[in-house]
Amino acid sequence: MRRGMKASGIMPYLAFLLAVTIILSGCGGEAVSPTPTVTDALTPSPTLTPSPEPTDVATPTPTATPTADIPAELLASNFGFLGATHDAEALEEIGVRWDRPHPGPFIWGRIEQGYGEGEYDWEEVDEYVVEAQSHGFATLATIWPFSELDQAAYSTIAMMPDEIVFEEELGRARRRPFNMDNYKAFVTALVERYDGDGVEDMPGLRYPIKHWEASNEPSMQSGFNWFFDGKSQEYLEILQATYEAVKEADSEALVLHAGMAGMDPDMVTFWEPIFEQGCQYFDIANIHSIGASDELNVPAFRALLDKYGIDKPIWVTEAQHRSGETFQGTTVTEEEHGRIMLTSYVLAFGLGTDKIFYTTFRAPPFGEEEFSQSALVEWNGEQRPAFHALNTMIQKLDGFTSVEVLGEGRYRFEVGDDTIYVLWGEGPVPEEITGFVVVTDMYGEEMTMTTEALTIDYEPLFVETVSAG
Repeated sequence: MRRGMKASGIMPYLAFLLAVTIILSGCGGEAVSPTPTVTDALTPSPTLTPSPEPTDVATPTPTATPTADIPAELLASNFGFLGATHDAEALEEIGVRWDRPHPGPFIWGRIEQGYGEGEYDWEEVDEYVVEAQSHGFATLATIWPFSELDQAAYSTIAMMPDEIVFEEELGRARRRPFNMDNYKAFVTALVERYDGDGVEDMPGLRYPIKHWEASNEPSMQSGFNWFFDGKSQEYLEILQATYEAVKEADSEALVLHAGMAGMDPDMVTFWEPIFEQGCQYFDIANIHSIGASDELNVPAFRALLDKYGIDKPIWVTEAQHRSGETFQGTTVTEEEHGRIMLTSYVLAFGLGTDKIFYTTFRAPPFGEEEFSQSALVEWNGEQRPAFHALNTMIQKLDGFTSVEVLGEGRYRFEVGDDTIYVLWGEGPVPEEITGFVVVTDMYGEEMTMTTEALTIDYEPLFVETVSAG
């Protein structure tokens, strides 16, 4: 476990958005050179070539009034949820501002009606966008590169398990697009419809979608969780094609590579060639942490990025902790679940993470134990300690502009005009905190006291100075 790293001076998100057209150099290796599967009877699509610098990408000229940009408070928000629209009112009420629909409606095979003919049915996607924006959510949209019509062009059929995740939505065939030109045309049309430039936009679009994720967990290729059937190089072709098509439609949009499903050795082995050869094809680095790390896998992930000279923002697009008996053989109380959730978010923010998306809000009345253990509320809406921990974090820290690590369990956040400390563990109160303070526990309970009366222990506290005393 690595703590005590300084992370002050984090670039404000809005400044980063203005600088998005600059590609950060750093990943080594040669340009991507696709190698289509040789067992296919039909001729694969042409080999991809490296994309031009974003500054060379043509920007469509609007012919209508552009949609308003994403509200600044949404862009600056640090908290999201997987499938936020499923519990939209409750999440909106506590201040969640980001949604990552999963699998979501941005699926090639469900949208394209006339294969290769540019005929698209946007009804399902439009309905999602209207619903999400009615609750004030910004969207991280996962683009799924699978179409049964396209996959049928392959002469061989992959042997898949009897059941695989999202079979109804994504289909069973999940190889690299056979015709990459058709796929890129779809992505360009998709981004164009929701980019808010006034050209071929969705009617009634309130604000644009500016964040696009190129598929999900491609290294997961066994059992039920089979998200992709292919090698690292084949996913890299998908990433490159997606990046190029997104930027063709909207040069200001940001692209995330598919979420890396943890830091196990087999995951690292899959992703290393992609980071070595293809860091120019994503703007934001993307990691998942399903009950695996007190720091949401961020230290090990950053070390991997550093290995290839990649210095880009990090989002944790799947974060999860569990109460009860966990898969790691330990027992976690509901109170401990809330504490771990809170400290893991603070630790990840202290290491430079910009946004974190939690996986499960409400426990299902029936279903897998994982979702019951990780949920923040019971199926009937009864709030667990982890719900209060998230709620308090959002109220105190959302939109922070910088965070500095003062020591183990000692963090200072700048939030607007306020300085808010998050403190836990053994040791003294930082010397810079003096006078009277407002102390808030993870349940949102506040009390005012002098610094001399403040005691820091196992439970994390939010501390704000109200007087120099």
